[in-house]
Amino acid sequence: MLPNPDSIHKVSSSSEHKRIRQFLIKQNLLLSEIVSNNTHTILDLQSILQKYHQEGKFITDNINLSPLIIDSVSEESHPYKAKLKSTQTIPKIICKSKYFRVTIELKTKPGVDILRSDRIDLSVSLYSAESVPQKILYTMQGKSIFRGDSTAIMAYDLVESRHLAHFKLQISEVSSHYVGGRVNLVFEAKQSLASRGIFIKPLVIKNLRIRAKEIKRQE
Repeated sequence: MLPNPDSIHKVSSSSEHKRIRQFLIKQNLLLSEIVSNNTHTILDLQSILQKYHQEGKFITDNINLSPLIIDSVSEESHPYKAKLKSTQTIPKIICKSKYFRVTIELKTKPGVDILRSDRIDLSVSLYSAESVPQKILYTMQGKSIFRGDSTAIMAYDLVESRHLAHFKLQISEVSSHYVGGRVNLVFEAKQSLASRGIFIKPLVIKNLRIRAKEIKRQE
């Protein structure tokens, strides 16, 4: 049984607080695993959407699906004419107490014209690494999962001669608290160019591990 919320406030010892916190974390992981196992309905929906596409009836509403579901679809099977791409390699292990920077560029398919005046709103989200990814908004203490820039504007850089956006981020929770011990970082673009038939594929950084302390490199 879950502890009575009123009884938690009456606990005085730090060891008891720690025990209750660990219990609640385990319960959260258990519930997440239950959700992850109930994937049949979503898989059926994906199958229906795939069938619509194969019959030439696939519509642009698929832009509103989870970016992690979209990312699993092949490059030829969606209407994207552009995509977000990181200009540098993002480490697979990140320290939660440190900021890291990500610069994103816009890559287009041949024949797709992006104007220098085009400005694109970007946002970043964190998802669990489950078969049915769950969006992570808060830490275990109820604080925002991100510090720093959770949004940015992509604009044409005259020096680099390309559209760029810059993020400075800190992820405020260790990934071991989530199913599989890993998380997925997703950068998405507001589809402001959709009126010109240009849809932008999200950038998905999979299987990140967030640790409490930075690992010292051995020389």
